Amino acid sequence: MNKTPLRIFIADDNALLLEGLETMLGDQVDFIVIGTAPNGSKALEQIKKLQPEVALIDVGMPNKDGLEVTQILHQEFPQIKVIILGLIDLTDEIMACIEAGASGYVLKEASFEHLVQTIRLVHQNEAFCSPRMAASLFSRIAELTGEAKGQLPSESVKLTVRELDVINLIAEGLSNKEIAKRLFIETQTVKNHIHNILDKLQLHNRFETVHYARERNLLKKK
Repeated sequence: MNKTPLRIFIADDNALLLEGLETMLGDQVDFIVIGTAPNGSKALEQIKKLQPEVALIDVGMPNKDGLEVTQILHQEFPQIKVIILGLIDLTDEIMACIEAGASGYVLKEASFEHLVQTIRLVHQNEAFCSPRMAASLFSRIAELTGEAKGQLPSESVKLTVRELDVINLIAEGLSNKEIAKRLFIETQTVKNHIHNILDKLQLHNRFETVHYARERNLLKKK
């Protein structure tokens, strides 16, 4: 009896890469590409309708980048496995993707066989990364552990009302531009608030900020 093909969605703003992946993955007997999108907003709209089992998401798309899309999907559809397609092997970026809820991270320079293997393993609830990437992640985790020991006590950090507003909107999955529109301020002002928040809390990215706020019940109840 034939197994049901694995349903895959692809989102990437590079049309050539998008069409190539759609064709090559569609040629795999156990895969079926059920949809594609050129940006984050359209990806979310289609993924919510189509409910794929695995979503390949470009990290640097317009209209919601890959991290924002991943965070929203992880919150609303945790059963969908997200694999980030990245351009560079940066530990901070990989960690941010993991914190956002990604199940895998594949460099665009990787081989097609590597991508296929990653998709299959992620679907089986397993993780796969290169030895170099694994070494970088372990190094980063050790670094974060050391920094955590020296952080200021949470009660000594004072966030302004506006900073809390920004954190709550980040938790909703909004981009800097969308936060600016919601708060009637400039996008650069939002970036300044986020910079100040990260500096105050000694954190590295917006997803660590949301985790910090959630642990301390700083997010507004809905």
